[in-house]
Amino acid sequence: MKSYLLFGLIIVLGITVCGCTQPVTVPSTVTPPSPATVTVEPVPATGLSLATLSNDQPNTSLMLDPGVFFVSFQAYDPQKMQFNLFCGQDWGASSEIRMTSPYNGSLAYGIPAKGKCIVNISGSGTWTAQVSRVEMNTPLKIPVNLSGSGTTVSPFFTLEKGQYIFQREETETASPEYELMFSNGSPLMDVNNTFVQPRFGRFSPDSFRIIDIPQSGTYFLSVIAEDNPLAWNASIIAIPQIPHMGPGPAISEKA
Repeated sequence: MKSYLLFGLIIVLGITVCGCTQPVTVPSTVTPPSPATVTVEPVPATGLSLATLSNDQPNTSLMLDPGVFFVSFQAYDPQKMQFNLFCGQDWGASSEIRMTSPYNGSLAYGIPAKGKCIVNISGSGTWTAQVSRVEMNTPLKIPVNLSGSGTTVSPFFTLEKGQYIFQREETETASPEYELMFSNGSPLMDVNNTFVQPRFGRFSPDSFRIIDIPQSGTYFLSVIAEDNPLAWNASIIAIPQIPHMGPGPAISEKA
């Protein structure tokens, strides 16, 4: 009797160790890993200052080369500010920013061709602003966390060709608008060229989007908040790879 029990125990242990009783179940969802780098507070990149404007001197004319230019602004009281940049007869951009309290922020503009550009800024209160050409410092590497308090431009970061997860903590109207940009200031469009990635929508409850990077290179994030200040947190991380599963147990057929 003892020999039968010992034989049966050996069989049970053998089945348990080899794991042959049932196929392995792969989870339907994969939780992406948390970014390992330290959270970075977006600040305007250092660069050559080209002009200083204020509520007393709201206009300037500049000869600009192709590339990215920042407009850094300081609003000293609650107000609405309008930013207008026009280059020749073929290109222009406008932005409207509201401040509910004093706020310092930045906007980025990608100039497509060399030419004379008119910069005009208006506000309902006291403000100053600086126009500067971007100097690209050492780009950040993904994964990285980005956080800010309103309208601003992130540091540059590098992305390899492929897909990534763009994740945000705030949703719906508590979230600003995010726009991914190439290092030359061109917007990163979706594969159908219909919208700027990642595009959540004003009332979207979604916390993440899958973004497509068509080519390896340097990018930055433009953040536009309807009201400033507005706290926000966002991450860009690689899509986790599902580990390759080995072959299952061999099953012999009975004759």
